[in-house]
Amino acid sequence: MSRPDLRRLRRPEKAEEKFLGPLETEVMVRLWKRRSATVRDIVEDLAKTRELAYTTVMTIMVRLHEKGLLERTREGKTYIYRPSHTRDEHRARLSRDLVRGLVAEFGDAALAAFSAELDTVDSTHRAALRRLAQKDTR
Repeated sequence: MSRPDLRRLRRPEKAEEKFLGPLETEVMVRLWKRRSATVRDIVEDLAKTRELAYTTVMTIMVRLHEKGLLERTREGKTYIYRPSHTRDEHRARLSRDLVRGLVAEFGDAALAAFSAELDTVDSTHRAALRRLAQKDTR
């Protein structure tokens, strides 16, 4: 049986695009940089590269809030949005969920693949990864 050509699969440019859509990713990247913003702020920021309707960006930000990725507070008639987690925290959570899902789905095959990948990493980096993993499990 032939193996699928994995190089032909769509590989998002940004890691977050594997779990969020391209526009969701653009909004999150801008909010991680700004730390807080209104929908209007993000619309104006995005307008530097492409034109989007206010309602489109508002819908994306409301959905990101519903997914737990954004927090919001009301100031008058306007919501101020903030990321619920830093970008690094977000990536750590996604990684943890992805690894747990792979292990649940593929069991020992996934663990063997992770082990083989760890064998390709130099010992100093491997030790740092173990410390990081221990910190994450506490």
